[in-house]
Amino acid sequence: MPFAVSKDLRIYYNQDFQMTLNECKEFLAFVLCAASVYFSLVNVYFLGKTGKKLVYTVLVLLAVFNLYMMLTLLAVATH
Repeated sequence: MPFAVSKDLRIYYNQDFQMTLNECKEFLAFVLCAASVYFSLVNVYFLGKTGKKLVYTVLVLLAVFNLYMMLTLLAVATH
């Protein structure tokens, strides 16, 4: 929303806060992908012991991948 609150608590319109069309598409793609992964994992979790093991394995792999990407982006940003 391109509306903000000033220091004196007045609402004003700020054009800089509005997302561009490309940013909106990227945001929606991220939300849809994250939601599909989340609901898929929830459905697999309730399949039984095998499903629980699979979900925990996928979560650990996602955590490791996130840490790897964080360190890679940090290394690229500092060079």
